[in-house]
Amino acid sequence: MKRLIFVTLLISTLLLAACGAVSSRQYNMARMETPAAPSMETVVVEKMVESYGANASVDTEQLLQERKVIYNADMTLVVADTEAAAKEVEELITSMGGYVANMNAYRGGQDLMFYDITLRVPAEQFDVVRTALRDMAIRVDSENINTDDITDQYYDLDARLRTLQATKTELLALLKETRERGGEVEDIMSIYRELTNIQGQIESLQGQLKRFDKLVAFSTISITLRSDEMNKPISTSWRPLEILYSSFRTLVSALQGLASILIYLIVVVLPILLILALPVALLFVVVRWFVRRRKARGGTQD
Repeated sequence: MKRLIFVTLLISTLLLAACGAVSSRQYNMARMETPAAPSMETVVVEKMVESYGANASVDTEQLLQERKVIYNADMTLVVADTEAAAKEVEELITSMGGYVANMNAYRGGQDLMFYDITLRVPAEQFDVVRTALRDMAIRVDSENINTDDITDQYYDLDARLRTLQATKTELLALLKETRERGGEVEDIMSIYRELTNIQGQIESLQGQLKRFDKLVAFSTISITLRSDEMNKPISTSWRPLEILYSSFRTLVSALQGLASILIYLIVVVLPILLILALPVALLFVVVRWFVRRRKARGGTQD
């Protein structure tokens, strides 16, 4: 039971260390104010917290010298030949150490090809590639640059990862010590559960940091290639047979529609009208017979 309490206190202390709440001065004052001699386990925890806090401050100062910025750009380029320009763009990106992440080609008006291309280029080549793309275009219709500074978020994740890794190291040492002392199974399983939880958090943070590293290392440039109006071909083709065939198809479709409507009226609408008209006709016959009979009685009385 005491071992479980100690494990809980150990994990809480390590998590507080990530925020830098424990400084070396506060640690020394705490030791001076403690009247009783600390246990061996408490001394191990306090030394780990003190050591991690000192190392973390040095690492943070070194890491913050490098900003973590993600660069993105969107460009719309007007070129003479979109197909040739797309090949030139691909060659340019390859020579710069980047790659084409996505390319979508489609035909627009006047049977011209349009291209939507997503490029991934090394961050240090970001401005060089944009300049080269502008030079190969007749004109630039639009250009938009976005930057996302993730420095604080990145190093916050890095600090949390370091804390969890230090916690994992201490828990492994505690697990070894518990086994050597012949600790209870419940204590060992409790440490195993905490190790599993911490390992999952470590892998999650490592995945996020790797994703950030890729986004920072390679910038994204999305371009749209459009053809110049002056280079669009003038359509002079006239195909009368094709027009005649299309007109004949339209006539056949219209006649089929009329025939379908006629069949629908005969099969569906006409029977319904007959059913609705039958009671009215019977009523009319009855009223007419009643009127004639009344007139016949009136003539007999006269």
